[in-house]
Amino acid sequence: MPGRLIAFILILLAIVSFIGFNIENSSDIRIWFGEKGVLSDVPIFVSFFVMYLIGVISVVPFMVKWRMKKASKKPGTETPEPAKKKTRILGSKKKAEESPEDEESEAEED
Repeated sequence: MPGRLIAFILILLAIVSFIGFNIENSSDIRIWFGEKGVLSDVPIFVSFFVMYLIGVISVVPFMVKWRMKKASKKPGTETPEPAKKKTRILGSKKKAEESPEDEESEAEED
């Protein structure tokens, strides 16, 4: 819990500092062709905030579809998971145990 609170506070500080550094920066936004489709002197942080909101709103239909698909599955009938491939991590292969013949040949060499 304290970690999430600290992370939230740090994110808020970053957002506030972004707004503070860009408070005087502004731009003209052209929505459509012509003089009537121009928004002039729009602060940069406002345009970024609007773009972020448009992105969040565009994801909402996909989340609703995913939730509805998840809810429509019956809890009693689960699909079996596909068999997992045996994967070998680099260097995890056990060395073959030395046979007694190899130990004798090493002893003779010494």
